[in-house]
Amino acid sequence: MMAASNEGEQRVEIVSIWHGATQAFGVDFPPLMHSLLYWGFASLVVHVCQRLVEHTAFSVDPSSRRISASHAALCTGCIVWALDVVGLFMYSELSHHTLELGPALGCLLAMVFSARLTIPTLSTSTSIRRLIPAGLVLALGMLSGHFLLARSYVAHFSEANGLAIALATATAIGVACYTAIRHRAGKMSALTHRYSPQSWGDNLISGGAILVLHWLLVNCFPLKMPATGNQANGLALLAVLLVFTLALAVEQFRNIRSDQVRQHLQRLGLSLMRVTLAHQKPPEHDIQLSLIADHLPRLLNRNSLTLHFQPIVNLYGPQVHYEALLRLNDPLLGPLSPDAFFLVCELQGKTSQVDRLVLANALDAAQGWLAQGMPSSTVCVNVAPVTLLEPGFAQWLGAKLQRRGLPWGMLQLELTEHAIIACGAHMVQAINDLRTLGVGVFMDDFGAGYSSLGVLADLPISGIKCDRLFVRQLPQDPRRQSLLRHVVRLARDLQLEVVVEGVETEQELQSVLESGIGNVQGYFFSKAMPPEAVPQWHKAYHPAEITVLPPRPSVAISPFLAAPAPMPS
Repeated sequence: MMAASNEGEQRVEIVSIWHGATQAFGVDFPPLMHSLLYWGFASLVVHVCQRLVEHTAFSVDPSSRRISASHAALCTGCIVWALDVVGLFMYSELSHHTLELGPALGCLLAMVFSARLTIPTLSTSTSIRRLIPAGLVLALGMLSGHFLLARSYVAHFSEANGLAIALATATAIGVACYTAIRHRAGKMSALTHRYSPQSWGDNLISGGAILVLHWLLVNCFPLKMPATGNQANGLALLAVLLVFTLALAVEQFRNIRSDQVRQHLQRLGLSLMRVTLAHQKPPEHDIQLSLIADHLPRLLNRNSLTLHFQPIVNLYGPQVHYEALLRLNDPLLGPLSPDAFFLVCELQGKTSQVDRLVLANALDAAQGWLAQGMPSSTVCVNVAPVTLLEPGFAQWLGAKLQRRGLPWGMLQLELTEHAIIACGAHMVQAINDLRTLGVGVFMDDFGAGYSSLGVLADLPISGIKCDRLFVRQLPQDPRRQSLLRHVVRLARDLQLEVVVEGVETEQELQSVLESGIGNVQGYFFSKAMPPEAVPQWHKAYHPAEITVLPPRPSVAISPFLAAPAPMPS
């Protein structure tokens, strides 16, 4: 009997606690059909907002990022505002209330402003320490916007439901931080080449949380007494809001697609200034570009810009020279493509800065080799045209060479043929200024783009470097062999040196030598090595040990990388 009595008391106590908890929420949870429709609508809104944030995150240049962030904030604020207003139609207790214009506009402004304030950080930052505060600000901004809207139906704000406010605040912060962290995880997954964006499962979780959040917000303060209203006007407002939200989302998706095409064309054009070919890249490539842009200030220091050096040998002379190749291995981002890094620098306007840092590192390596007793060897560095055209660059480079006491002709610069030809007369003057310093310029990746033989005759360059496309299938392709021989004859007539890169096998080397070229670069001799390994390799290299060398041609091959101009008296 005592046990039965205790069980009955416990049931009464549980029922009493549940009754007290439900009494704390004056507005009932929406009906099932209304809840499901709102859940789906909220999930769709989360998906649209996430796509807008992703597009902002994947923009690289500052102008595109500012424009994308502005559009994303405006659209996000508007559709979240529409989602909040539409939610009021779920509750029978609010069916006869009329939406007031002042509070509604105040809510819209608050939501747009909070989105504009936080989306730049939420879209581009990968630091949890920055994402969490931004998520908090966004959540509080959205809550503030709702409470401004609440003036339309709240009787007075003096009797606040503390439990509802605490739960609503926690839910809003949880949704904002969850979506921000999932966006970060998806963005970082691109580094593993398995890009995993936010899924519809994530959107449904967030949409369900927003449904509960809206119900909690409606219960934060007591409602006004129901007034007689026009139900038809309410339905018309609901229809207008839904059409407005749909039209805005569709328009923004169209803008995103157009802007993606525009940014791709911009990157394609800029990449021609630095690399041989700009192939179509998968989406992961664009995400990696944005990650590099996010961390570019940290990457732009000499300690991060590690150089390796690949030999360029003259098989008919003692000269061995070295091309500086950038290697990036960030602790957070992992190994990074130099081409992608240079493209981001171009888009961010940091090309000249990074080129000067790379040049300083290359010159330091050359100075160290001389200090170890290694014979003087020319260092070849690839630079962008904007660096050469920058006012005062020749004077800066001359000061760096003089400070390190490097011999005349020890530095050679390489530019792609696209860059040299596109810059015209200004580039000619810049190359002539460098020649007075003993610095020659080679046309890199010759034959990979739109070579202009007419312009080639007018350029004061020291030589050309034939792209690896010439070497591909060279031993088996008589047409390529004939083409390479004609390039060599043309270069000799113009008194230009010729280098072939990408030689990896004995057969390729034999074919290159038979065409009359003795200046060769490729894995056949060595892969790129760190600067401290260069003196040892240089000492061990003996061209006489290469068995595929044919007899020295009757037409003498001029010394590789001869000084571009006599030293002024």
